[in-house]
Amino acid sequence: MSILATRNLTKRYGKSRGVSDINLQVEEGEIFGFIGPNGAGKSTTIRMLMQLAYPTSGEIMLFGSKVEGEMPELRKRIGYLPSEINLYKDMTGRQLLEWAARAHGLELSRTDAAAYAELLQYDMDKTVKSYSLGNRKKLGIILSLLHRPKLLILDEPTSGLDPLVQHAFFDLLKQLNAEGMTVFFSTHVLNEVEKVCDRVAIIREGSIIRTSRIDEISGGSKRTYAVQFTEPGDRTEAYGLWELDPDVRYEAGVHTFTSRRSIHDTLQAISRYDIRDITIQKPTLEELFMDYYRKDRGDGK
Repeated sequence: MSILATRNLTKRYGKSRGVSDINLQVEEGEIFGFIGPNGAGKSTTIRMLMQLAYPTSGEIMLFGSKVEGEMPELRKRIGYLPSEINLYKDMTGRQLLEWAARAHGLELSRTDAAAYAELLQYDMDKTVKSYSLGNRKKLGIILSLLHRPKLLILDEPTSGLDPLVQHAFFDLLKQLNAEGMTVFFSTHVLNEVEKVCDRVAIIREGSIIRTSRIDEISGGSKRTYAVQFTEPGDRTEAYGLWELDPDVRYEAGVHTFTSRRSIHDTLQAISRYDIRDITIQKPTLEELFMDYYRKDRGDGK
């Protein structure tokens, strides 16, 4: 069942673009990545999902129901972490958590807040005005999880967290997901998507350019080759390497180029020359995403 879906969701600010025709379908029980550079429209989309901004056109479906008006009962089933967190500065984290627990009809002592705080290395008893960005983010994470939501919506959740806490946070997400929580994870950090997400939607300049499983995002036959020939010097012209890649580079005795031909065909093209050393690398996830952005502009190679 789709726990979250949008159809042609559009938001405009006067004549300015917000997002256009956003179509998402997040299935129950998955961790869904929403990725794009800063300013691509991720937060605008999430604010509409959370009814903090109203769409110019299009539809939102949550838990199988079309979102119309406030619908507070739906929001009770959602945990939300915004990219920027505003908190009462003169209260301690514990006081804020107690207040939030009461708002959900819970007692703080009967929630998992203490366990989350220990996992995230967070001190509940300091006042918010003394917090670093990382501690504000930790409190925001715990607040979003306090009522064990069915759907968790995260907007840039790891900004300000150190690497060890990030690792613990990813483990927590996987655990909660295994227990049945659906996660919508928005970020511009590509390796975060690779670590935790099942599927991903890529957004650029307010439009989604691809949605697929992480393991289906592939560079095809694209590989980067670093070749050192026995013959010294720059052999780019002599060996016709520019036919494989017009942007071939030569530095410190090594010719580096990217080829979309199969490995067999690429090696066949250069194996007529004596080779001292060669390394072949698959593209990184970041390189693949950058390829999608370039192709969508029409300047991909």
